[in-house]
Amino acid sequence: MNIKEKMLAEKERLEAQLAKEAYDYEMANYPEGTLRVKRDRNYYKMFVVRKSPSGTKTTYIRKKDRKLAELLAMKMFKRQLIKNLRMELMATNAYLRHLPAKSPYDLMGKSPEFKELLEPVIPETTNHGKWASEDYSRNKNHPERLIFPTMKGDMVRSKSEAMIADELYRRGIPYRYECLTEIGGYEVYPDFTIVDPANGMVYIWEHFGRMDDPEYVEKFLWKIYLYVHNGYIPTINFITTYENGDNPLTQLGVVETIDRYFGAWK
Repeated sequence: MNIKEKMLAEKERLEAQLAKEAYDYEMANYPEGTLRVKRDRNYYKMFVVRKSPSGTKTTYIRKKDRKLAELLAMKMFKRQLIKNLRMELMATNAYLRHLPAKSPYDLMGKSPEFKELLEPVIPETTNHGKWASEDYSRNKNHPERLIFPTMKGDMVRSKSEAMIADELYRRGIPYRYECLTEIGGYEVYPDFTIVDPANGMVYIWEHFGRMDDPEYVEKFLWKIYLYVHNGYIPTINFITTYENGDNPLTQLGVVETIDRYFGAWK
């Protein structure tokens, strides 16, 4: 599945979800008004704000009327969800309109000279195994933390990374673990650099495993900014997974993520 096919599939998914959410919203018959929450010292008070030709009326929601607050909260949530889906669909359509007709990999077949110049650094679509097994510049920081073995023979830093590595290896999807990559003038070591065997497209996969650590989250935000501003876009060529203490990454989560990007394992 090439990038255009992936984006067309994503467009179809968004259109279907948007139609369903819009229909459900209309059929839900939510109460009139908007929920407003105000803090009063150590407590929160909820109000319903209703507009009419005569002005705006704010009414306190008593505890016995909590169901009203729940419905208004769901109404706000659904409206925001529908808005976000429309924006995602617009972005997907814009991407498809501006999708380049030519791939940089076309240069590999243009002439033997191009292939000879590019092959050492760009994985050719028919030579993924060689690319994955060749030596490369790895992350040398904290080697003592590389304690989890993988089926490929790499040592990785977490059980979650080992699950990802093993599932990629089982499916024959070539990858490099913590391969030195220059992005935006910075030297970074993505968890996984992956080549799609079907079309040679290069992906980066970062697993963010400590999302309940505030200092870690600060670094996570910077890394996301760096990737996005240098052409690595989540759901397109940038794969991300997450976990915290209460929500660990599961094998099913790994399988579903790989299925989404590289197709179900046959």
